[in-house]
Amino acid sequence: MGQRSQIYVRYNKKLVVTNYYQWNYGERMISRARYGIEYIKENYLEYRTWIFNNESDMEKLRRIFDVNFDMKDLAISQDIVEEWKEYFQEDNFNEFVFRMQGNNDGKLFVDISEDGTIKYAFLDCECNTDHIMNATQYMDWNSEEWEKSEYISEEGKQSCKENLGKIEEMAALMTKSELEDFINYDYGMEELPF
Repeated sequence: MGQRSQIYVRYNKKLVVTNYYQWNYGERMISRARYGIEYIKENYLEYRTWIFNNESDMEKLRRIFDVNFDMKDLAISQDIVEEWKEYFQEDNFNEFVFRMQGNNDGKLFVDISEDGTIKYAFLDCECNTDHIMNATQYMDWNSEEWEKSEYISEEGKQSCKENLGKIEEMAALMTKSELEDFINYDYGMEELPF
């Protein structure tokens, strides 16, 4: 079964990352969130008008979110949109991409506006927009009493605390209406000629 989760990124209402993970949770998700957002801030925002329309750059961004820089670990994700295109076009696009994925460790949403503002939100495995979490709340939800856990090293706990702070510095928490727009937006995928 694994520790299933998803990471979604969009730029200017265009989905650019839809990653499904078989092994991503807790401090691992927080590490991916921190370094993925940091990578966007440091490498993508200056040239966003053309980078976010370049397929090879989007693949790089997908893979940046696959890396846990703290643990020096890589979890190869599956592209949810590509899976929908290949096997599940009979299913509603938004339902399949956002709600029908196996999940027991939550979801991360990162939204970048045209002006470069970055917002984020974590949701539980039910994709309940009434339960939006910031990074610290996600960590507490996913790994209750993680700061006392024998399964996370002291170095790992310290890295996680630093990552939580960095996420809060770099990105603002989405509102419920912003997150619902992300999940329910018409991405124009219902009429693609495949």
